[in-house]
Amino acid sequence: MKDQRSGTQILYGFLPEQTGDLRRGVWKSVEWKDPITLDVEDSLIRRRLIEEMEGWAAGAGGLDPSVVKSLYSRASIEVVSVNRHQGVRVERFPEVWVCRTCRRVETGSPKKCGGGHDNWQQLHFVGYHECGRLEAPLIPRCPVHHETRMRHQSSIEAARIVFDCPQCDQVLQRGLGSRVCPCGRQYSDRRGAKLLTYNVHRATSVYSPQTFVLINPASMEQMRRLTAGGGQRRALAWALGGFEGTPDIQRTTGSSFVEELLAKNFSRELAEQLAAHAKAAGELADEDDLGHLTDAAGPVIEAAERDAVDIALATSESRIRVPDLVTGNITDEARSLFERDYPASVQRAGFSNVDLVDRFPVLKAVYGFTRGGLAPGEARLSRFHGKGNSYRVYADLQKAEALMFQLDPVRVYDWLIHRGHQLPAADGERATRTAIARANIPNRFTESGPGPRSLGEDLLTLTHSYAHRAIRQLAVFAGVDREGLGEYLVPRHCTFFIFAATRGDFVLGGLQAVFENDLDKFLNTLVSAESRCALDPACGRNGGACHACLHLGEPTCNHFNRFLDRRHLFGPQGYLAATRPA
Repeated sequence: MKDQRSGTQILYGFLPEQTGDLRRGVWKSVEWKDPITLDVEDSLIRRRLIEEMEGWAAGAGGLDPSVVKSLYSRASIEVVSVNRHQGVRVERFPEVWVCRTCRRVETGSPKKCGGGHDNWQQLHFVGYHECGRLEAPLIPRCPVHHETRMRHQSSIEAARIVFDCPQCDQVLQRGLGSRVCPCGRQYSDRRGAKLLTYNVHRATSVYSPQTFVLINPASMEQMRRLTAGGGQRRALAWALGGFEGTPDIQRTTGSSFVEELLAKNFSRELAEQLAAHAKAAGELADEDDLGHLTDAAGPVIEAAERDAVDIALATSESRIRVPDLVTGNITDEARSLFERDYPASVQRAGFSNVDLVDRFPVLKAVYGFTRGGLAPGEARLSRFHGKGNSYRVYADLQKAEALMFQLDPVRVYDWLIHRGHQLPAADGERATRTAIARANIPNRFTESGPGPRSLGEDLLTLTHSYAHRAIRQLAVFAGVDREGLGEYLVPRHCTFFIFAATRGDFVLGGLQAVFENDLDKFLNTLVSAESRCALDPACGRNGGACHACLHLGEPTCNHFNRFLDRRHLFGPQGYLAATRPA
């Protein structure tokens, strides 16, 4: 069959082994036909995929650890997008039909029912197991009359379904039965986990795509140019300097020159000698001032460099700042808006800058799926397989518009100190940035335990909570659904992006319109709009975040709605407490 869907709708709605609604029926995706291979830097996708797999492997039964080992051993990774000319091959599933007239049930190809009717609708229930298996329900039949009827029910709960015989009215079965999955395994500690579970095919528990967002450069040449010759260190120096201008990636320092020679198998002694000669000849630039990061452990600096490279890639093609809106042909009213109202609202909202990135290079990727749950510990990951048992990642590569929010580092530093965290003494914006960049940010699989939060947990919770609040308010100002926006967090550099995740009817230019016309109103609303939750005080007692105030749906939030708390923004010790009106 043929049906037209957008690339993003296919990415999240028609993945292999996923069921979807098409032409008033239920269909299962079998494969993407002749998918297109995307040009994605292997080091970027491999590092991120390893992080995801390690998170699942750490969960009880969430993934076989050998999967992670094979990725470290350079197992092949395919990143593919849908081929618009070939599409997706689908098949009817489940082939179970209910007569709308007499409620008789048949399987296989529909034909006239025992009552002489030809008025069928497809059963919307399927059976699934956490191993990834999907099966059609087995339908009981009357041993005498060999017919089955499914009584009409007002509930969608599978346990309330009643099958009986349309001729003798004998009850044959209540519910969809209890069947052990053919895999015979129990991955979690849930009672009866070996049994198939039955639910409506579109339920989240039946199929949950596991996703991540990656900043993808416009070209591999751009990526190589940025990372060669110590580009990571230059990007870090640029980030610590407040993102002024662009990373000067052409200048090579002594340390980056040594690292470049080591990568070419020079000995360290020879590399340092060559660097000394080059320095004496004036061929190398001075070392970058990393401040409090200078004596940090290697992994800390590497993490800060990776995050800086992400921001550099995200802003490499376009970045419009508020001062750029002030041109010679604007009205006096617009000039006053951009020069007075915008900076005041940015400061009031606790930001140092808010910029527009109208070509945000984002790769939205799906690397597996779960059945029965969303996160490690409650579900098992089923990965996608490509050619030769390679790791396949289904992706959608876009250049979306985005807003870049930069939290004021001095205020963040003071807020962290007020929270009781020990930070190096810092004076000035650059010093505070280097002190904050030392934070150990937990990954999205980490669960925040009881007791005081670490420095990295508090920093992530602040950034994440603010991003969710911004998405909820920005959706109103841009006139789109919340699910039409996505987030990308870089808490180590006090930054987060909100981008147009065009999954639905997002109108291109919505974020740009807010930036150019209503940025002050939007930011003032962030601070002054209702900060309480409709479910308080229960919400406040149970983490300060729920579906009524901060939670967002998958895959808008890639952190499983963890590390969220309204009190980090508006509580007595909240980041915005001092800016709220009396």
